[in-house]
Amino acid sequence: MRQGLTALDASLYLFIAMNVYALPRHPETVPQPATVRRRVDLVLVGARGQVGSAFRQRLAGQQHALRLALGVDLALLATLDQRGFAFDLQGLVPDRCHVDLRAREPGDLEHLLAHLVRPGAAPALFIDCSASDEITDLYPRLLAGGVGVVAANKRANARPLAFYRELQRLAHHHETPYRYETTAGAAIPLLEPLRDLRQRGERVRSIRGVLSGSLSYILARVQDDGLEFSEAVAEAGRLGYTEPDPSEDLCLRDVSRKLLGLAREAGFALEAQDLTIVPLQDDGNWQARVTKAKQRGERWVVLADADERGGRIGPQCLPGASPFANLRPGQNLVQVTTDLQDSVPLSLSGPGAGPAVTAAGVFSDVLAAARQLVRR
Repeated sequence: MRQGLTALDASLYLFIAMNVYALPRHPETVPQPATVRRRVDLVLVGARGQVGSAFRQRLAGQQHALRLALGVDLALLATLDQRGFAFDLQGLVPDRCHVDLRAREPGDLEHLLAHLVRPGAAPALFIDCSASDEITDLYPRLLAGGVGVVAANKRANARPLAFYRELQRLAHHHETPYRYETTAGAAIPLLEPLRDLRQRGERVRSIRGVLSGSLSYILARVQDDGLEFSEAVAEAGRLGYTEPDPSEDLCLRDVSRKLLGLAREAGFALEAQDLTIVPLQDDGNWQARVTKAKQRGERWVVLADADERGGRIGPQCLPGASPFANLRPGQNLVQVTTDLQDSVPLSLSGPGAGPAVTAAGVFSDVLAAARQLVRR
């Protein structure tokens, strides 16, 4: 295998090897690489955003391999964002389609939805790399119409519990993929392990973690490198770690959506009002806080906890030996306590922010959802 492969690239090559090159020894029974292609139409929302742009570049690099090896043609049918729209029945060129975006017109989205859910339509995936409530409003209609949804957008699963449950019901009833692994932890697999625990009958008792790669980065720069808090926030924004509006991070609204989504996957029937939130404020006192913490051998982190009674999110000063206090800038760590994993919780960690990391996770969700669609 060539050097420089990402984890996602490596998994893709392994999947291809297992499905194409693991062939029988008798030449007359050796199948050839797939020549009959099954098309899956993709609609990308947030095409010019940082995650959407990184996803387009990854799609451009993998389309050909997927066509040859798996017989799946991931065709970029349409892209859109708040201002622009592009549509091509032959498929847009992923790494150049941003130049094809024209100004959105009032009927564009409705015409696109009608095309996706029409009788006899090709299998389709709606990929939401936005932070738009307008787009999450569409999820029930898409799932009911047989259109799969892959979401990096955290808003849908953090809406009232009844909406979350309705999305799960629609996906199950219509056998339509609904995947959203990157809504908590970017490309760290957090949600699937929680589902596995519940499916094998293991009760989740609590979740505890550093869930924001952006805040992890900001506090590391303040504590380790002496940056002013505002400078660290601006730097994190330039790197694509924060939300487009950094107040979403600092007021912990973004973390609260992640925690609520994780808690619901763990089986906790929580609403947003069940979370207690202490925002992370730039009040000019961070250098004094950091100095005092260092004198005590402690470190500031933004910690999130949830159990069946509710959740709590806010800055905490932890002993230096705590695994949460030893994370590298941008890293996330989640500990899951269950009936069987009590004294030593299940721990999952990795990079929790950045457009490339998030786009890689979105691409993994797209591949899994596309395989589900072509098997239907």
